[in-house]
Amino acid sequence: MKRLVKNTLILLATTFVSSSAFAAIDFSDDFESYNLPDGGIIGGGWTWFLNAYPNFPACDGYIFGFGPNPAPNSNDPYYVSNIGEGDTGKALNVFSDYGSDQHPVGNCVETNVFQERLLDASDAGQYTFQFDTQVTDDLGMDVQTFGFIKLINPNPPYETFVFEKIPTETGGAKSLSINLTSDNAGLLVQWGFTNIASNYLPSGRFYDNVEFAPTVVEPPPETEDFEGIPIPTWALFGIAGLLAYFGGSQLRSRRKAK
Repeated sequence: MKRLVKNTLILLATTFVSSSAFAAIDFSDDFESYNLPDGGIIGGGWTWFLNAYPNFPACDGYIFGFGPNPAPNSNDPYYVSNIGEGDTGKALNVFSDYGSDQHPVGNCVETNVFQERLLDASDAGQYTFQFDTQVTDDLGMDVQTFGFIKLINPNPPYETFVFEKIPTETGGAKSLSINLTSDNAGLLVQWGFTNIASNYLPSGRFYDNVEFAPTVVEPPPETEDFEGIPIPTWALFGIAGLLAYFGGSQLRSRRKAK
């Protein structure tokens, strides 16, 4: 009886834990462990990719894409990122590829600095991408900067199934969310930062305290704690009913045995 009740409680408790608690991706980076610009790469899995489009700021059409490559940690304007001194310590500085030959001809230079993971079924869950934006200089006219989450097919024709973005023209804490399912296995999830600029216009933004992790779900008001696991009130009644049933079954068995 004790073993049966124990197993029943474990099964019920497991059922009520949010699926996001089992999600496999849990990324954070405050950039304090990195070197200041040293001409190498940033490391930590940070990657960059460049796209070019005609006619800034319309960006209508497509010219080419270049990458992916490890994100550089350099002050040379040709490169697109480095580790800078932010308001509260080191931060990721993302800016346009000013060495691109598309800048002087008035085309759109889209620079992306990001993390990515190839998904499998165990990654299913609700995720939040959050970060702090620091404004060091005003952006040039019509320059765009934003944080993003993408869900894409890594194989031809490279479809983009999800593209969520939040502007970073202003400073402060910002966040996006995405729900990943087991059906997304084999796709790439990306999270990071983009700027779209031309004509050598200012485009830099600092980012810090970056996190892509399972969304923390607050329990509803009607829940109660059972050994640290939030269980709805109706579930507690269900557990009580099961205990009563098993207790009654045990009592009937004893009576029959007499």
